Amino acid sequence: MGDPETFELIAAGLTFIPALVWGVLAQAISSFTRKRGSKGTVQHVLFTLTALVALHYALWSVFPLLGSHLRGEGNRLGAVLIAVGDADVVALMAAARHFVLLWPMRAERPARSWLAVNYGSALVAAAFFVLGDLRVLYLPEHGWSGFFNLFTGYFVVLAALCVQDVSRLARCGAWRPGRLAEHSSADAAVVAVGFVCVLAGVLAPEVAGTDLPAAMTAAERSPAVMGFFVLHAAGGLLIAVPFVVRDLGGILGGFLTALAMITATAAAYVGVHALGARGLDPELRRLADVAAILGIVLVLMPARSWMGSAIGRFLLRRSSDRWSASQAFLHTLSPELGVVECCRRTLAEIGRALQFRGAAILLADGGSVVHGAFRVKPIEAAWPRDTIARPRNSFGLGRFRELPLPLRDALIEADVVAVVPVASPRRCWGQLFVTTDLLGASFSDTDDEGLDAVANQLASLLDAAELLTRAVAVERSLAHAEKLAAIGEMAARIAHDIRNPVTAARSLAQQLGREPGSPFAAEHAVILAELERVERLVAALLRFARREDLRFEAVDVGDLARDAVEALRPRLEAGGIGVDLELRAGVVARADREKLRQVLVNLLDNAIDALGEVPAPRRLVLGVDGENGTASVRVEDSGPGVPAEALPRLFEPFFSLKAKGTGLGLAIAKRTVDAHGGRIDAAPGSRAGMTFSIELPLARREAS
Repeated sequence: MGDPETFELIAAGLTFIPALVWGVLAQAISSFTRKRGSKGTVQHVLFTLTALVALHYALWSVFPLLGSHLRGEGNRLGAVLIAVGDADVVALMAAARHFVLLWPMRAERPARSWLAVNYGSALVAAAFFVLGDLRVLYLPEHGWSGFFNLFTGYFVVLAALCVQDVSRLARCGAWRPGRLAEHSSADAAVVAVGFVCVLAGVLAPEVAGTDLPAAMTAAERSPAVMGFFVLHAAGGLLIAVPFVVRDLGGILGGFLTALAMITATAAAYVGVHALGARGLDPELRRLADVAAILGIVLVLMPARSWMGSAIGRFLLRRSSDRWSASQAFLHTLSPELGVVECCRRTLAEIGRALQFRGAAILLADGGSVVHGAFRVKPIEAAWPRDTIARPRNSFGLGRFRELPLPLRDALIEADVVAVVPVASPRRCWGQLFVTTDLLGASFSDTDDEGLDAVANQLASLLDAAELLTRAVAVERSLAHAEKLAAIGEMAARIAHDIRNPVTAARSLAQQLGREPGSPFAAEHAVILAELERVERLVAALLRFARREDLRFEAVDVGDLARDAVEALRPRLEAGGIGVDLELRAGVVARADREKLRQVLVNLLDNAIDALGEVPAPRRLVLGVDGENGTASVRVEDSGPGVPAEALPRLFEPFFSLKAKGTGLGLAIAKRTVDAHGGRIDAAPGSRAGMTFSIELPLARREAS
């Protein structure tokens, strides 16, 4: 390093490296802000901070190269550059303090008074140091060393405050992919060491007896001066680590690409001058210069994208055709697999393509599909299921702070680095959540577009799966309806065929039972009861097979419910059953009075039978209400209830839990309610028993 030119190049190169890193950071933040349309204060302050640091190290890389032009007492160019550098340091320290308080999601934003003090004091300090550098202000007792000590003290105080704030606001220890939107203890430690390196570098020349201006211009080529450049560059790189790690893949890719371009350019420059040094005549030398320029423009610039792709392939292990392969894989999936299986296979494919540590799809209907190491519980507990509340656009770590606080905390807890909606023009199926390692926590524009394309294609596939499921359900429903129609028709014929002989046998049994002194009176009574049961079954079969013609009118549902209870009052009293009537007055529905009354009697009759199986007290609740254009009826009993596996079949024809039931009462009730344009449901009671609910459209005068 005894050669002055070599010494200056090494010094400039050392400080150029952090300048390049911070420049790539500033470019990445600017690109993100521009492409994503983010207008948050955090992004603007962060861009300002990174740009100021990049400018600071760019100036320090220029100082050694212009050393001979900056030396000498009263050198105006040197004074101006030093003044710009000092003002830049004051501004970046003020921006750093502001950013430290803005970055944590849970931290309160600085008040206007704090901002006024922070930037106002920075403005005053910058003015003071600039005037001192330009020799407008002068400290007669201390001179340059006085300004140096004041500036160093200002830097130390601001640096200590930044480290203190980072430590105070840190929420985790080491860096983790999903927690990069918060300060960590690792941030505080690395930044503190970086500031110490910068300070040590500034003090190194002074300790060795060399003033800072001499070190800046490489006028002194001593180990202490080289130590200054090494420590200064190391401090800049260390302070950049917390920023780089939050976009590790993107920053490293951009840095290596830029470094390769600069190295190739420098090699072309050195090669041309090496040829010139071999005695080429001026004409050939100019031709070589033009060839070098054309080589850089025509070869290196188009090769930039190729170099970026190559770095991405070897650094992030992401091939250029990963998204086309993933989309081709989705084309092989069949809608017959169903929604859950399609989601599961898609997650496995994109996890393979991007080397995800884990991924999950939170479906809008409440289900979740998980692949790999992914903590889905925090997301399930906090993420909104309604379409309105869910974000409609994909976003990553940089936009988490735009979400409500509970959602931010859930994403951080699950280490999520990106969220992508799975939505089609028909509906939003849910959200895709991704977690990965630190190196893969950043996504390029190609990755963003690829994730969106895969999510959209998956949504279309889920649409097809849903439509296919509905078509199969309709087909089965039609087949079931045809089957029921055939059964009903056959039942009607059988009922007609057996009704006459049953009627004749029943009449004969009645006559035999009335004969005085009949020795088989008890047997005749049993025969008569069984024949009457057959008669009821035949009547139910005929009613089920017969097409019902409804006569709609305005019916007061409360009065109708009261009449149904009165019709069954003897049975209620005999069974010791108490009835609670919760009947809202004036609920008028559009219904067939007699058919609706039969439905209510059937439900009450079933409730009475169920209550006969439990000890006292026995309660039955009949409620009527009406709102939002709907009349509702509720029949609730405290009986033994219904097994869970039997609930879906309660309204099926010929399904009964009673030993002597026909299995047609609830089927007829459902058909009648459906014919009214209403709905009937069965569910376990709030405490015990069963609850049957009926909803019917209100009459026009009530709805108005």
